[in-house]
Amino acid sequence: MYKAVVFDFGNVLCGLDRETFVKRAAAHARISAEELLAKLWGTELELQFETGAFDSRGYYERVKALAGFDEMYTFERFVEDYKTIILPNPDGEEGLKTAQRLGRRTFVLSNTSYLHAYMIFTNEVLASIPELHILSYKVGFMKPDPRIWLKLLEYSGLNARDCLYIDDVPAYCIAAENLGFGSFCYDKKVHNLSQILKNMLQ
Repeated sequence: MYKAVVFDFGNVLCGLDRETFVKRAAAHARISAEELLAKLWGTELELQFETGAFDSRGYYERVKALAGFDEMYTFERFVEDYKTIILPNPDGEEGLKTAQRLGRRTFVLSNTSYLHAYMIFTNEVLASIPELHILSYKVGFMKPDPRIWLKLLEYSGLNARDCLYIDDVPAYCIAAENLGFGSFCYDKKVHNLSQILKNMLQ
């Protein structure tokens, strides 16, 4: 019987829309939205930002240099546009509430930057229900590095076998399973997370 449910953030507790951001940013850049998207995600720059190698302003300065932003596109405007990447996912939030109602400890474990984590803490459900948020920019490493799951176990005092891990990326579910976690690979377009959790926890 699982004692805890560990939720990923992006595409589980929230939705993601990077395209809107890059279209807004590209309107002030020397490169296209498609080029900007390719330069920002799945790159060393993403790894450094999401493991806390530099802060949000440092990220902006690096992206500005890559994209050639005009002077009208200030750090403040960039931040407001960057926040639009995070969208609500009511099904994910309801799943979090369901785990709590079923008496399980709940946690968030996510590859994320401060700018995206900020959006967790403006949402009362996502900020208040989990007892702990293990975020890559805070701990200095990111999935699939096993140390991020081990950090959760260290802080929580749980064993891996006590935890059900929910993610939308199959490779991350496998990495968690290799450490002894149970896992479920969630697709917000297909699954009802509350029902999944009821089936797995009751």
